[in-house]
Amino acid sequence: MKVIEAEGRTADDAKKKALAELGIRDASVVNIEVMDAGKSGIFGFGVSRPAKVRIYYNENNEDVGDKVKELLTGLLEKMGIDGQIQDLKEGEAKVYVELVSSSSGLIIGKKGKTLEALQFMINLMINNTTGSEKKIILDIESYREKREKILRKMSRDLAHKVIRSGRPLTLEPMNPFERRLIHLTLQNDRRVTTKSEGQGIYRKIKISPAGKSSGKR
Repeated sequence: MKVIEAEGRTADDAKKKALAELGIRDASVVNIEVMDAGKSGIFGFGVSRPAKVRIYYNENNEDVGDKVKELLTGLLEKMGIDGQIQDLKEGEAKVYVELVSSSSGLIIGKKGKTLEALQFMINLMINNTTGSEKKIILDIESYREKREKILRKMSRDLAHKVIRSGRPLTLEPMNPFERRLIHLTLQNDRRVTTKSEGQGIYRKIKISPAGKSSGKR
């Protein structure tokens, strides 16, 4: 971890000066400590004491989005997949990447498993190379939004089936995001309860009539 200090008329000015010197555009990839907020001169004219900040950063720091582009493009090439980055939006905690490809079905895979595997790999690569803990979200042809709508409808349909039959249903294994989505979709339906069972990639959701499960988890 490296440290740089900078001064400016205000703490914000000092921060911008330090980031510019480091060539970093995204302030979320560094830790900023305001050492002195500074003090303005009489009636706001002049500066009697400049503001001072301290920036903690990794020596190989760079915008995570730029690194995602580099690594993801290289990964797709090595896999022999025709795919390009159509859009990339970087926030404080996440980087959203929209892909475009003539082989979108291949990238998505059965029930999104290939897309999930690709996303897991790029997250691991970014964490290892930059130390960033930002979550990288990969999508293509708005698959995730479509998948979410399908899962919500499926959840409600299965809940009705459980209510009619009075017997619980156990779904196939799902990733954490999909399981959480089903829990959230049915959390306000007092007629049923949901519970995650199993371990790791085999973890499933069980939908039960209310009163026949220990509760939602």
